[in-house]
Amino acid sequence: MINKEQIFIRRRIEFVAGLMALGLLLLVVRAVDLQWLQSDRLSTMAEKQRYREYVTLAPRGPILDRKGRVLAESVEIPSIAAIADEVPEARINELAKALGYSPRRLQKKLHGRKGFVWLARQVDPVQAEKIMALDIAGVRMEKEWRRYQPLGPVTGHLLGFVGIDGKGLEGIERRWNSQLSGEPGVRQVRRDARGHSLPDGVWLREPTPGKGFTLTLDATIQSIAYAALAEGVHEQQAKGGSVVVMRPADGAILAMVNWPGYNPNDFRHYNPSEWRNRAITDVFEPGSTMKPFTIAAALESGRWQPDSQVFCENGAFRVADYTIHDDHKAGWLDISGILAHSSNIGSAKLAMDVGSTPMFDMLSNVGFGNRSGIGLSGESPGIVLPPERWGPVETANIAFGQGIAVTPLQLAAAFSVFANKGEFVAPRLFSDQVEQRRRVMPEKIASEVLTMLEYATSEDGTGKYAVPEGYRIGGKTGTAQKPNARGGYSKGRYMAVFAGIAPVNDPQLVIVVVVDEPEKSIYGGQVAAPIFRHIAESTLPYLGVSARVDEQAGWRNMAIAAEAPALNGESLVGLSMREVRRYAASRGLRLSVHGSGWVRRYKPSMPLALHEGDVLEVWLND
Repeated sequence: MINKEQIFIRRRIEFVAGLMALGLLLLVVRAVDLQWLQSDRLSTMAEKQRYREYVTLAPRGPILDRKGRVLAESVEIPSIAAIADEVPEARINELAKALGYSPRRLQKKLHGRKGFVWLARQVDPVQAEKIMALDIAGVRMEKEWRRYQPLGPVTGHLLGFVGIDGKGLEGIERRWNSQLSGEPGVRQVRRDARGHSLPDGVWLREPTPGKGFTLTLDATIQSIAYAALAEGVHEQQAKGGSVVVMRPADGAILAMVNWPGYNPNDFRHYNPSEWRNRAITDVFEPGSTMKPFTIAAALESGRWQPDSQVFCENGAFRVADYTIHDDHKAGWLDISGILAHSSNIGSAKLAMDVGSTPMFDMLSNVGFGNRSGIGLSGESPGIVLPPERWGPVETANIAFGQGIAVTPLQLAAAFSVFANKGEFVAPRLFSDQVEQRRRVMPEKIASEVLTMLEYATSEDGTGKYAVPEGYRIGGKTGTAQKPNARGGYSKGRYMAVFAGIAPVNDPQLVIVVVVDEPEKSIYGGQVAAPIFRHIAESTLPYLGVSARVDEQAGWRNMAIAAEAPALNGESLVGLSMREVRRYAASRGLRLSVHGSGWVRRYKPSMPLALHEGDVLEVWLND
């Protein structure tokens, strides 16, 4: 017979056995759950504990000049990172000091973080080595890419710059960021059994370098233009300036500079207003550099010829309720004289005769009022009012460069029409851009205006200071008041401009120089023209265009002597305006003309006694 004690013992054994069976069952269930049901999730968690991943930027593609010289490239530079939860609290002060941080700042970077975190990016290699020598757990050195431009301020406005995150923020770097950036990579960091990061890592996806670009820019010419502009702006105590150098034959931009410059390798130390490329973003009234296009429109109308006479009202001409003035008062001038003496009145009369629509068509055809499509962000189209908004005053003003606004790039492209015998060639900055050209002017008219532009740089013209020794230059000066916010013009604030072609017998360069608010002189012929000369006299020999010293004093004589009129003895009486100009040019004489028609008298009475540079004064009448 079983007593109560035996029953109690048996039930305890059964209870313990049940618990053990239940525990075993739970272990089996848990094993099944861990090994089969949660296998993938737990494997992933284990991998995450053993590895950390982070994204690394790809090196950006290089930017090269036309000769393959580096203008911008990505260079490897160390950065300091950490696995935040691995950095010992006891070494925070030591690490902060090495980084140049306050302990509080470093704590803020690490607090609450468990994964990968940047501590200091793109640091000096010496500093990086000192930090790594501390051998602090969790702290590691990584290689990043930093953008570097060897020419610094010389190309800063054009190329722009790249932020610390590898994104282009200005210039070409911004406009073509997606092509230059490439594809980022993913790097994996391993950890040991204690959770500490091992020194090396593996690539899960290697970065793909970005696409590079080759520009039409020439680093040497860019440096020449930058130095000449800086010197000229400093000499004139001006606010700033811009230069564009273009090869007219194919539209290649050889140089595009602005002053004051900024260093794109250290852009944060400059005001954002200094970053923009003013050669394409800022517009200005071109002043008298617009007159060649007015003359081209007049010649194209068929009602005017190069030797046609225009009465320039002796310096004052009233249009509606507005009076136009000339700095150099003149009576009768032929078309060449209007350009050489930069007559506002003569230009206004031509434009008013031609009419607003033909004038607008001429300006539009040579690129004014339209973006060039050069491939840069922020390019301004300029300002050209539609012809229905041109009254007599507007037509007269636009004829000599007021009431219209252009960029330096637009002015260079427009002047290339005269160098290209009437063809407009769109400016190009990238070597793989397709060349675009179209005829906008008869070849004969373009050649006639180019001849006048050459005369405008003679001793009789306003552009004489633009001529480098041994070269034939054609160009036009411009001086324009700056508009104010009230719709008028600011007193004492001017833009001085020179646009020219070199050499005119074989055009290799179109150079536009714009100087903002010069102090010593306001005139383009005295401010901008010398900068043009300095650029041309260095660039032309570099391009292999030799100066012909034997032509310096006598090229005009030789070129025109064959066409000089045969005189009846020594008398000039009866010669036409064109013939007397040819005669003066063949002798190297300066000519002073009164009236129009045919020569009736002249002074001195013995012209053969005159020497080169002397003045021959003639009176003409119909």
